[in-house]
Amino acid sequence: MSPYDPTFLSRRTGYARAVGVSVKATRGPSFVHPHHGVLRPASATADPLLLRISDAVALMGDHHALGGWAALRVQGNDWFDGRVGDDEERDIDIHCLRGSQLRRRPGIGPLRGEIHPDEILCLEHYRVATIARAAYDEMRVARGLREAVVVLDMATSTTHGLPHATAAAVERVIGTHFKTRGMAQARKALALGSTRSASPWETRTRLVAELDGGIRGLLVNVPVFDEFGKLLGVVDLLDEATGLVIESDGSHHREAENHAEDNRREEKLERARLTVCRVSSLDHADRYALAARMVAARRDAARERDRRWTTDPPDWWRRWPPASRWQ
Repeated sequence: MSPYDPTFLSRRTGYARAVGVSVKATRGPSFVHPHHGVLRPASATADPLLLRISDAVALMGDHHALGGWAALRVQGNDWFDGRVGDDEERDIDIHCLRGSQLRRRPGIGPLRGEIHPDEILCLEHYRVATIARAAYDEMRVARGLREAVVVLDMATSTTHGLPHATAAAVERVIGTHFKTRGMAQARKALALGSTRSASPWETRTRLVAELDGGIRGLLVNVPVFDEFGKLLGVVDLLDEATGLVIESDGSHHREAENHAEDNRREEKLERARLTVCRVSSLDHADRYALAARMVAARRDAARERDRRWTTDPPDWWRRWPPASRWQ
């Protein structure tokens, strides 16, 4: 069973009885009933998010498929957690296939729109939407164009090391559906996506630079080397024309050890005559002020004439196995 497969925890009540669990036991303290007709052991201590998905999968029959963020999650893409902000939990989507029905329950959202056979795959004993199809659905319902781009980037990234689809696969899914709510947003997001973004905040930072600051053509997660072929670092965003580096600090940067490493790397970049603009999630509270700061940093970078860096990889980088993530 896949490590991301949560379905061993929750079962239909009828299944429990069929394998010998008595009616009295199913109604006792050893089990909880998250939905009518569904039970799981009260002692289950798995991730609460996976427990939610487990409960939803137990409701599914042969003509249902897990969709949206939950489908991405069980396929191993941990960027998708079904949360909006810190508190709000989104429904778990379940596709109803071949005219099947599923009653709406708290936390469960039946989907009755068209889904093609090649947009479904089997995980163990249940069906899920493919990563490309699930990404398409998440892009449609995202809260705005920028968040739709975040979905696309996280579902197609080749650098964050998680299971992903290709941008071409997502585009194919979009191209086979018509007159669907949110379709226009999904199509617009395609033109703004990057398969090299390693986190949601990197994508949001890039979009501020591009859409609000007018800084186009940024290189994403690109390795930068000094004059002697030594790696200075893999920078989040690089304006190669001017030498502006934009670094997006996610939550992991708050840790003291990582903060110290960031400072050491920033010093190396600046010694090579790159200009570093560091961005935190708090800076996004006023994205116009953030964009202005990026533009000002770009002007400073453009004044630098003593360029001691390059993006041309040396031979050792091409041969070094860990570098394959960034190539």
